[in-house]
Amino acid sequence: MSELRVGLVGVNTSHAGAFARLLNEREVAPGARVTWVWGGELRSDQPDAPTLAAKYDIPEVVAEPTDRIGDTDLVLVVDDTGGGANHVPLARPFVEAGVPAFLDKPMAVDLGAAKELFDLAAAKGTPVTSSSALRYAVELAAEKDRIAELGALSSVVSVGPGEWYYYGVHAVEQLYAAVGGGVEWVQRFTWPDRDVAVMSYADGGPTAVVQTLRDAAYRFHLTMYGAQDMHAVRIADFDGFYAGQARAAVEMARTGTPPIRPEETLELLAVLRAGVLSAERDGARVSVASVLAGD
Repeated sequence: MSELRVGLVGVNTSHAGAFARLLNEREVAPGARVTWVWGGELRSDQPDAPTLAAKYDIPEVVAEPTDRIGDTDLVLVVDDTGGGANHVPLARPFVEAGVPAFLDKPMAVDLGAAKELFDLAAAKGTPVTSSSALRYAVELAAEKDRIAELGALSSVVSVGPGEWYYYGVHAVEQLYAAVGGGVEWVQRFTWPDRDVAVMSYADGGPTAVVQTLRDAAYRFHLTMYGAQDMHAVRIADFDGFYAGQARAAVEMARTGTPPIRPEETLELLAVLRAGVLSAERDGARVSVASVLAGD
């Protein structure tokens, strides 16, 4: 198997070190290695690009993200500037050049920018994906059969840390990993230290409650209530979900097929945006379809 050359864009997040360690040190995706890294904006609690390169045997630190675009088989865009505001601009030249791209969460802070990148990817035939690592939680994968045994779901409660959009993507993503898409509307209530969003699935699906907590321990949890039983899953294997995400991106680069349909990623972003609008409207229900339509 020929080496798959991975570029790493951005170091101002712990995700940069996680991907470099898992690919270059632990070799979770055999044959794939980070071969260059670009630094960009720095963060005091994270190593800069030269330090990261030295620690994880990354051969080159580039001056510009596109310096090695012709020698790259997959780019991981993890730069965290502006809560992900730079993800799409940084990924665009790679997608234009036909280089498969993974964009860290959230894919974009503007739904229109995400749509434009997916449109460009379709036009160029370039595979693109974005997700929270919670999509690949090993605990959810291990409990897949148990979840199916619950029968028709009545209610799902998904809990995660942080603020609504930037970290709420984790709690929504683990909901989607377990239940799938199809959210019809979002109604979000917010307090200084927490958010509670009620979501209704279309066509008689379950009601979901997504909580983002800023005054509780940094934990991820999912509880499902079905016609036959109930089941709770605590997600705690961080290496497991980052490794799953890295392998999914590498597999996409090798096969040309994104692991998640763009439509589902856009719907998930629209759910987050609907939550923002709902809070701005004093907890009014906001249709996900209306957000996707640009209303």
